[in-house]
Amino acid sequence: MPRPIDTSYQDDEEYIRFTDMIKAKDLSVATAKSYKASYRKVRNLLNKPIRDTAEDTACKAILIECEEKVNTQQALINVCVLTRMLHPAMPIDIFHEQRNMNKKDVREHLQDANRTLPEKLPSLEEYDAFVENLWQKKMHREYIINYLMRFHYVRNLDCIFDIVATKAETLADKTKNYLWINKRNLSVVYIRNNYKTFKTYGQKSVEIKSERFIKSVKVCFKQMYAFPITEDPALIGYHISRMSFNRLGESNCLKIIINAYRSNYQKIEEISRSRGTNTQTLMTSYNISYNGESEEWIQCNVQLVKDDSEGVSVHLSVSLKQFRTTFYQLGFKS
Repeated sequence: MPRPIDTSYQDDEEYIRFTDMIKAKDLSVATAKSYKASYRKVRNLLNKPIRDTAEDTACKAILIECEEKVNTQQALINVCVLTRMLHPAMPIDIFHEQRNMNKKDVREHLQDANRTLPEKLPSLEEYDAFVENLWQKKMHREYIINYLMRFHYVRNLDCIFDIVATKAETLADKTKNYLWINKRNLSVVYIRNNYKTFKTYGQKSVEIKSERFIKSVKVCFKQMYAFPITEDPALIGYHISRMSFNRLGESNCLKIIINAYRSNYQKIEEISRSRGTNTQTLMTSYNISYNGESEEWIQCNVQLVKDDSEGVSVHLSVSLKQFRTTFYQLGFKS
């Protein structure tokens, strides 16, 4: 029988201080909501404030409740750590030790999952053929979503957008995403104000010139209920999965792309900028060849010079391993 949900804690000093701390971190709406949900789970599990529960007791309760769900364990332990940090004298050593053990388990789980993925995931060529087929079948709604995932590497949340005909409409609500049909430039401008890492990267805007994409957007603009697909972030993943190749969903579609370009560091950098995800995350969480060892990436400026010309400076993100290999291939010594 499910445990009854108690919401009386919302008037508790601990919860108020916890939510104030979350607000001060200036997190995305989705992340803040996730923290609050995790706090609720811990409180209902312990039946009393986190500060009033012994550290080992709370940790054991979480491990028993979420026996094989390591990611959920991590989320609940993180909430306990953050809450106890509001009281500097309270120990968090047990939580830290368990969290580090869980990180190892998460890496091993990722490795196990990645071992089977090459057999399940289609090739990039097959993925591209699927997108092409959507166009040929005039499945404009599905084509728009898959085009954005394939060529702009977007997340589920990014696909909640309105299609508008004027720039003024994109300024009416700067918390929403838009596809603006720019008739003057014969393009569609994709504007993202609501995506996972907005707090880090800010608004993202890209002008799309693809004739097929523009035509699909115009067709859907005339259809009253084509977009947004849903306005509920909790449901968008379901809808995107239904529209994707073999119902793989956004995350696995990105893995197809990363798998194809994992040795092309310029392409990985392009994907990183477009998606708003750092290169380290792309090469660990979305790289099916990832073996559990963290590959260090560095930022560097490269001066490209032809003959005696001044040249241009290019900023790159590359793996330290690749940088060293190239360094030695060019005849330099450390």
